[in-house]
Amino acid sequence: MIAYIGDQLGMKMGKKRLSIFGLRPRYSSMIVTVLTGMVIATVSIVILLTVYSGLRQALFNINEVMERLDRLDTQLAERTEEVEEMEAQRDALEAERDELEYERDDLLGRVEELRDERDELEASLEDLNQELAGVNEELEEARDQLVYFMDEDIVYRRGEIVYSAVIEGGRSEDDIIEDLNDFLSQANEVASQRPVDTDEDTGMALHLQTEDILHAAQILYNLDRGERMIISLASRVNVPRHDTLRADLHLNRNYVIYEKGEEIASREIDGNSGTSSIDSELRQLLADVNRQASEEGMLQDVDGTVGSLDFVNFYQLVSDIQDHEGSVDVSVQADEQIWRSDRLGGNIAFAIEDDTVEDVQAGGDESGDDGDV
Repeated sequence: MIAYIGDQLGMKMGKKRLSIFGLRPRYSSMIVTVLTGMVIATVSIVILLTVYSGLRQALFNINEVMERLDRLDTQLAERTEEVEEMEAQRDALEAERDELEYERDDLLGRVEELRDERDELEASLEDLNQELAGVNEELEEARDQLVYFMDEDIVYRRGEIVYSAVIEGGRSEDDIIEDLNDFLSQANEVASQRPVDTDEDTGMALHLQTEDILHAAQILYNLDRGERMIISLASRVNVPRHDTLRADLHLNRNYVIYEKGEEIASREIDGNSGTSSIDSELRQLLADVNRQASEEGMLQDVDGTVGSLDFVNFYQLVSDIQDHEGSVDVSVQADEQIWRSDRLGGNIAFAIEDDTVEDVQAGGDESGDDGDV
């Protein structure tokens, strides 16, 4: 507006060709235009300064305003830095909160798993308590039986063979049933020789499972013609005097373990080593015979042996070894064909050999137990 008004005034003065201070009209109009603008600007500023006190302070106290602005800028920068730090702390806290929430969820899941495991353990503990109660009952029964057995003489030990025989299979049902009846009759007669409970009506001292007898008959019937089976009756439990004899049937195939003259075991023994040493070496030899015959399939007694050597024959063998000078080779040989169902004793012979002499000492009967095989 100032420029426009001054321009209009200058144009009017130029048209009227007015002169100031003797100047040419052109320059006079320019001076008027400038002065007019200055007057108008001055008046405008005076009016503004009069009306707006803030403008007066800003115009006349510019240094203070600039200093204040600098302080405000500094404070703003400090506040901005604080805000940035607070935002960083907020982000860190949010991250920590997220991590804590994750850990909390993980812990809650773990707690749930532990609760499930606790429930399973409690259920298992309950089952174990029930099993323990059953075991305690069995222990109580076993304790009662033990007390009973301690007060009574044991007639048959658990697993002891009451009676055994060899029956040929692969024949007619009538023949097999007849042989089984004979076997049971003879077994009952043997069992009755000891003080066990006998049924007054039937005279039976043996208590067997009918299913076991039928199963044995079926096995014998299905064998090949001429094949032989060892049938044994063994005590199921320890049987005290005048108690019930419960027995189980055991079937084992019978076959030749050793042919006549076949060596079972041998050992080198020093004839000059003294009676005690020779006795020990012979017992080791008999242990080798027992182990070898058992590995070949010979059935063991309840005490783990396969026979016995008569006491007199045993020490006669010691004397025969002492008759030799130096070391001799003592071998145990089959004196006859030995089947799986046989017991070693009178069917074995001892051969004593050195560089110049060969002696053969026959085995004794099965009555002794000082030299178990």
